[in-house]
Amino acid sequence: MKPSVALQKRLMTRKRLVVISILAALVASFVLFSSHGLLSRWSLSAQQSTLHAEITHLRQLEDSLRTVIHQLKTDTLLIERLARERYGYVRKGEQIYIIKTEHEE
Repeated sequence: MKPSVALQKRLMTRKRLVVISILAALVASFVLFSSHGLLSRWSLSAQQSTLHAEITHLRQLEDSLRTVIHQLKTDTLLIERLARERYGYVRKGEQIYIIKTEHEE
């Protein structure tokens, strides 16, 4: 009888190892691949970093555009300079001299 008891103990130990291994595999796969798992967390963390960088860039752009808007509302010299450069406006009595460079010919 003693040899069969030892055999039964070995079989029970193997069954326990198989069950424990299966449970460990299930827990590990849940921890890694579930919607709240590590892979999702890493992906969301990378997205968050990208979005923070984009927000910073857009805030800087907004600040510079607000500065330009303020200048266009208040600085008459800037408005005059832009009108002359972009639209070719001149004052009465002014003459325009067009200078051709080598690249324009």
